[in-house]
Amino acid sequence: TRAIDNCLASEHGRWILGPHEESHCEYAITAVLDGQAKNMVLDRTFIENGTCWIIDYKTSSHGGGDLEGFLNNEAGRYREQLQRYKNAVAMTETRPIRTALYFPLLDEFREV
Repeated sequence: TRAIDNCLASEHGRWILGPHEESHCEYAITAVLDGQAKNMVLDRTFIENGTCWIIDYKTSSHGGGDLEGFLNNEAGRYREQLQRYKNAVAMTETRPIRTALYFPLLDEFREV
């Protein structure tokens, strides 16, 4: 409940959930990557100003210091996953593709 409330109260959250061209939530796709079929579910994807966005929600919370270090660590941890999503979408998408993580419990947005 807190994650949803934070998302709706947040400028980032409202932007992510707002109306966009070709928007999808929990968008299931299958692509052949590295010679194998991969099933993936993109949390949120949409087109804005000619750019395709792929947003992955992370419900991680962080109670200690060094929030920036935590966010950098999470970006590194999920970079490969977001790259797979980007590679799969790029097979049918000609527009630029950007990927990001959104942490609704922290109201933090990190482009990866």
